[in-house]
Amino acid sequence: MRREGFWTGFAAGAAVGTLAGIGGVLAFKRFTSGTDNHILRLEKSINIGRAARAVFDAWCDFERLPELIEFIENMERFGRRTRWTVNIDGKRFQWEAQITQVVPGQSIGWKSLSGPKHSGRISFAPVGDQTLVHVTMNYAPPLGEFSSMLPIDQHLEYWIERGLRDFKAALEKGSQRQVSNL
Repeated sequence: MRREGFWTGFAAGAAVGTLAGIGGVLAFKRFTSGTDNHILRLEKSINIGRAARAVFDAWCDFERLPELIEFIENMERFGRRTRWTVNIDGKRFQWEAQITQVVPGQSIGWKSLSGPKHSGRISFAPVGDQTLVHVTMNYAPPLGEFSSMLPIDQHLEYWIERGLRDFKAALEKGSQRQVSNL
């Protein structure tokens, strides 16, 4: 695997880990006791009006993600690990994530290393000259079985969707700028 391709995939997975960790951080903030024996599975998709390779490459440029997704404040890379800083509901949160699998141009898998327990995959599928971006995330809320009585999954899905919408808007706006500059 080329070194450049590795970092691109690593960055993309870490970005997805950021989105996944948001829900966990929020749940942990509200409820600080319990066990992690109940797993939530969350899925969100969005269609982006750009070619799949361009969307994948943009996601993998994770140093730039704070410019594209409003609630991501910062990202630092340490070898195969990344540290994310986000601002959710006026609160700042940090965690570390690691890329577990990269299929160049198609998907990135990740898992958390610290903070809320989560893992997942983001996939990029071409649909004509557009791209379907699909996030699947498994999240272990700190409240265990009691989390099913709370709207934690809905709050987390909201932030995942918001991140995807921000990303879409940034890429499609960038695409229009390129067309108007020709």
